[in-house]
Amino acid sequence: MQPGTQDHRIKVRHKPFLPSVVVACGLLVIVGGTVLVFGLSNPASIGFLVSGAILVTLGGLQLAKPYCVYDPATGELRLIDVFGFKDRVHGAPVGERLYFNGRNIIRALPNGAQVPVKTWPGNRADLAHVIAALPQYRAG
Repeated sequence: MQPGTQDHRIKVRHKPFLPSVVVACGLLVIVGGTVLVFGLSNPASIGFLVSGAILVTLGGLQLAKPYCVYDPATGELRLIDVFGFKDRVHGAPVGERLYFNGRNIIRALPNGAQVPVKTWPGNRADLAHVIAALPQYRAG
């Protein structure tokens, strides 16, 4: 980003509850694995330490990365993958039209089908900014 320019994309964070639960479960698994490996001298339980570390990493990535990013200039809604290599793109770049119908964000596909976008993992306050930037559906 160049100096003096503003980032016009709207970022929607994850709801903090689910990533926090994933981190807490990961820490619980790490504690249990530590007790099994070192306290009970069971080296076969090293898998609990590895799986706990993976859960903590996944939860941390969900807390750090946004759930989706909307670019009003291009009409692109990008659902961010936790690992960053398989983002899903909706909107104008793939020939779709995005709008808000009063209840859901809807993808109007080129073949005429209308598919709602999954928004439940997103923070409601951040989603309100995206909804305000989207065109509203008008029947009739």
